[in-house]
Amino acid sequence: MADRAKAGRPRSDRPAMRVLLTLIAFGMIAIPALMMLAREELPRGRRIGRALVVFLAPAIALGAIQSVPELDGRALSYPNAWTMLRLILSGLALILPWCLYVWFTARR
Repeated sequence: MADRAKAGRPRSDRPAMRVLLTLIAFGMIAIPALMMLAREELPRGRRIGRALVVFLAPAIALGAIQSVPELDGRALSYPNAWTMLRLILSGLALILPWCLYVWFTARR
């Protein structure tokens, strides 16, 4: 009886999807940092510093989002609006490394 119940259920692909989304998010953060390290027209110390800023900026932004109780999902008033703001800010945190990369590599 138990074998029939298992055979009738579709296999869940959620763990594979979580791994894929995590790899995509990490790539969106790591690629601009690695590109910043690869630039050869700057001294090594400045390249490493800028790459660290590019790599750590999303973590700082997401940490700031998690430190605000309303953005952490514990909003007492207007929970849907706070959830929408949290999603927007989280998405912007993933775009932030690319913005910093462009800003650091702009000709002055």
